[in-house]
Amino acid sequence: MKTHRLLSLCAALATGAALAGEPADPLVVACVGDSITYGHGASDRGTKSYPAQLQSLLGDGWKVLNFGHNARTALDEGKEWNGQGGMGYRKSPEFEKAKAAKPDVILFMLGTNDSKPVNWDADGGAGVKRDYAGLVGDFLALEPAPAVVVGVSPFVKKDSFSIREKIVGGDLAPWQRAFAAERSLPLVDAYEATKAAAETSYIGDGVHPNDAGYGVIAAAFAAKLRELEPALRKSHAAAWPSSIALPAPKRAAMPLGEALAKRATHREFVSEPLSDQELSDLLWAANGYNRPEERKRTAPTAINRQEVDLYVLRPDGAFLYDAAQNALVRASKDDLRGLTGRPGPNNFALEAPVALVYVVDFERQRMKDRPADSLKYAYVDCGFVGQNVYLHCAATGLSTVFLGSLQPDKIAEALGLPETSKPVFAQTVGRPAP
Repeated sequence: MKTHRLLSLCAALATGAALAGEPADPLVVACVGDSITYGHGASDRGTKSYPAQLQSLLGDGWKVLNFGHNARTALDEGKEWNGQGGMGYRKSPEFEKAKAAKPDVILFMLGTNDSKPVNWDADGGAGVKRDYAGLVGDFLALEPAPAVVVGVSPFVKKDSFSIREKIVGGDLAPWQRAFAAERSLPLVDAYEATKAAAETSYIGDGVHPNDAGYGVIAAAFAAKLRELEPALRKSHAAAWPSSIALPAPKRAAMPLGEALAKRATHREFVSEPLSDQELSDLLWAANGYNRPEERKRTAPTAINRQEVDLYVLRPDGAFLYDAAQNALVRASKDDLRGLTGRPGPNNFALEAPVALVYVVDFERQRMKDRPADSLKYAYVDCGFVGQNVYLHCAATGLSTVFLGSLQPDKIAEALGLPETSKPVFAQTVGRPAP
């Protein structure tokens, strides 16, 4: 799948064609909730939890992630039935993971554990409702903002773990419906769906669905997501464009001799992003077409095989530099800069706005029968590109450092590279620290 996708991408780039035939970028669905989202009681939560069954129902073009955590509450100071504290969803690792996933849509289904006397009774649920609204607000405030679908808490067939149906069905579910309506949020009424199927859809504790019950919840969410799909894909395309056109590059004015005199390595940066013009100038100097009519580049390669692909890693994703179109073609929407440099809290690659990754396409190089020469020329050709970057940075007041320290296997996986393409070096670029 990944090999096919990259080969299609390369073919499109070579001809300047649009990627109209490629599958759509997957819509990321973050399922936020408690043990019912986690999949407690399923015969196999990896395949039978509601998020897993939802993935099967939606199929290609969707990526469903499970951020459920057992016993979690909407109430920030939520407790277990025995008084154990720290149960608020905001205090779970899944809260930060869900936000970091950069979801297009969040399926928000919390509240069942809030019906316990230790969480509800002190103020009649006022704190639960306050923090529930706050959590939804946290997700709506993400940039870019995801859609948030309110999942009404499922029916409680039998009171267990001090979870009470009289609160869930009598107070919480009606409030959740009103909450969604007041804020114009899409709603999935998991309460009514599970209540209708209760006789065959629960395990013995009466709170957690069985495989069939999780299927009922998954089907309800799937129907809503299919309804929302056109709008979700439109907002996804606006937030994560498949390509970014760069302005025409400008050449640095500094004489070569002066740039050579100022060429230096720096490892301290400020996080201020480079403008599109600055990035266009940098990438053209690195490995752009200086003789476009002949498809010849600023950096030489052995036998003019042009086997070095230049990837640009930024906080908003990873991009392949398309020199012919002077554009960035999105390869990932994840921030992969941390996969360059030395891992750890002091990784300067995370401080700088741009990390360049030099990927060698050994298939395009066509030296399989000469492995020693293949590596030798690949390293030298990457070095030519790296020196171009050094000289451009010296001439424009930017800072840079060439890196052999990177995590090539993880980068290759994240970029969807075929086995014949290998990340070899990286180079960090940014403005100098004071």
